[in-house]
Amino acid sequence: MDKRQLYGVFDNLFDAVCLVDPDRRIVFWNESAEDLTGYSSSEMLGMNCRESGIVHLNESGESYCDRHCPLLETDPTDEVRRSHVFLRHREGHMVPVEARLFPFRDEQGRIIGAAEIYSDVAVGDEIRKRMSELESLARLDELTRLANRRHMRETASARLAELERFGWFFGFILMDIDGFERLKEKYGRDAGDDVLKMIARTLVLNTRPFDVVGRWNDDTFAAIVGHLDEAGLNASVERYKTLIEKSELPWGASPLSVTVTTASTLASRGEKAETLIMRAERRLKEAEEPDPER
Repeated sequence: MDKRQLYGVFDNLFDAVCLVDPDRRIVFWNESAEDLTGYSSSEMLGMNCRESGIVHLNESGESYCDRHCPLLETDPTDEVRRSHVFLRHREGHMVPVEARLFPFRDEQGRIIGAAEIYSDVAVGDEIRKRMSELESLARLDELTRLANRRHMRETASARLAELERFGWFFGFILMDIDGFERLKEKYGRDAGDDVLKMIARTLVLNTRPFDVVGRWNDDTFAAIVGHLDEAGLNASVERYKTLIEKSELPWGASPLSVTVTTASTLASRGEKAETLIMRAERRLKEAEEPDPER
């Protein structure tokens, strides 16, 4: 099979395929890669993969390219490396994928290129279907297309009832954008709205089907995450925080990014939704208060 036939096969795969040469220049970018990332083949061919708009991050927010690029492989075996990583979409949000990376070698064992294959593992379609159902019930935030505050409160009450009956613990998370009013004053309301929508897409794509994310107020998002303990809740908070802060909205010469202040609390048996929410809001306020010793 010649190169043209091989590329034809790759172009018809459901998974995203990227081929790079020994200098990490992209030599092939299939249609699924275009759909997954928002970047066209004409934009990506010839680009150094490390310098392109695509950012490869692990769950800690660290660059995947510097340690796990198959072109840096020294092991003579050709085992496929599988990892869960995040790619930054052209529109700025973070997309979760399963990456399969492996090098190509010549007859002498020298690396002459590499293949990167990405499978979309987002559950966004399922969550978006759920959000469409919420829209008809006036439970959807119009701008971000996430669950609104009313629905998040009702979900918290329902989850507390499940906790009493089945012992299913869950956590409530608040994520407040730092300096959001200053961002809108500097770049305009449209920029603020686009940042909110970008964050919403990141949250939707990186939330499990049985969890719920919503817009709590103007610049605060909320999440209800189930079937975990305190350690699992803390891990979820850090994951959301990292993914939000690594998202970058294309905006002129300089992309826009934000940081967030977070607070969370684990639900307790016998409490009401109002108590759970007030505890999370109090912790968020405490987290946002400046340290008087600074």
